[in-house]
Amino acid sequence: MFSISIENIKHHFSILEKIGNLGTFREAGFLRASWSDEETAAMEYIKAVGRDHGLRTAYDGVGNLLLTTPGSQQGIIQIGSHLDTAPYGGNYDGAAGIVAGLEAILALKEQWPALRRRLELVVWRGEESATFGAVCKGSQAAFGQNDPNILLKKFNGQTLEEAIRGQGFDPGFIERSEAALPQSHIDSITAHLELHIEQARKLELDQKEIGIVTSVRGTIRFRIVVVGEAAHSGGTPMGVQYRKDANLAMAYMQVELDKLAGQALTKREDLVQTVGVVNTDRDFNVHNLHVYENALTKVSPYGYFTLDIRSNKLSFLENYAAQAQETIQAVARRFNVFVKIQQTGFLLPIEEMDKTLQKAAVDACRSLKYDYEMMPSGAIHDVAVVAAQKRSNGSSISGGLLFIPCKNGLSHNPKEYASPEAIQKGAMVLAQTLDLLLNKE
Repeated sequence: MFSISIENIKHHFSILEKIGNLGTFREAGFLRASWSDEETAAMEYIKAVGRDHGLRTAYDGVGNLLLTTPGSQQGIIQIGSHLDTAPYGGNYDGAAGIVAGLEAILALKEQWPALRRRLELVVWRGEESATFGAVCKGSQAAFGQNDPNILLKKFNGQTLEEAIRGQGFDPGFIERSEAALPQSHIDSITAHLELHIEQARKLELDQKEIGIVTSVRGTIRFRIVVVGEAAHSGGTPMGVQYRKDANLAMAYMQVELDKLAGQALTKREDLVQTVGVVNTDRDFNVHNLHVYENALTKVSPYGYFTLDIRSNKLSFLENYAAQAQETIQAVARRFNVFVKIQQTGFLLPIEEMDKTLQKAAVDACRSLKYDYEMMPSGAIHDVAVVAAQKRSNGSSISGGLLFIPCKNGLSHNPKEYASPEAIQKGAMVLAQTLDLLLNKE
């Protein structure tokens, strides 16, 4: 007995596409960095829309935005996502979930007075790790889960601590590992749902309208620094007995890591592995000039690369990460170079999303006659942080994640696109899922 307007969705994106746009739409892409003026402007727009429709609005201590239905009910069902973007990324990663979540809650407005639970839209700060080198910063801060060292990380010459203060919020919550959400609020959250673009092509190719996520991959991330010895490229003979070649060692490390991954995939383990950066982290290089000692006529004395390992099974993820480190060390010994392996990030996988929320989403899709598919999530999302949390009584917060198709599976790309129709269907499933959850209580 509710509907969601495609025109409303188009209007929201007509506003958001002007915030952080780096050039011609879908050509240069977007930059709404974590705790930037652009991220704040996008959040303020959502806040204004919610307030105009009767939602209560507030920021927590680090700047996560909460929009809550009025009432005194003790429990809360949340819908969340983010509005920050990767540099030169698109306008739908995160934003599609916020727009769909907002419209889903507003679609149930006539039911607000009789709800057994309050509904809440949360806009998390800083989900993207491409700014400040840490993922899900806002949602982790909400529950006191961040490593305080992330405050020293930089993006465009500014530390995260400076960025948070610059937007009027308190980085002390992260410094003290203190939850930015009051414990009473955390204890009231019974379930958390997130809608997101798939960031892959499976739904599009399978011609499915909705993906219902069964698990979320966790990640272990490393920076591998390799130190060799500079020598003349012409005068120094080839061979490891003569050369300590950092670049050559790094190349073999990557090849051996690819072989290791292939062995795991042959055994049907859930794994993705990526070397994302080689010598090109601007903020790391500011205080690390060794990388510029490399030259055309030198045996390379220095280099580094990043390694992102993901799996939806914690035991395998940890064991594989140990094997990857040993593989790197073995190559270092082979090429007579020094290697330093620094872990830069870790996020637990959600090996199984909440079954009750999965079933409610399935029932919603069937009721709406939408084609759906059960599938894992290869990417990390804020819901993985929320679903890993415990309330004061030791119980977990139920987590659910829905996917909608995105064109050609592109994301973190200026061509990233999800149609208004796809977002509208996602919002309808969210609203129907909320309705089913509330009526079954």
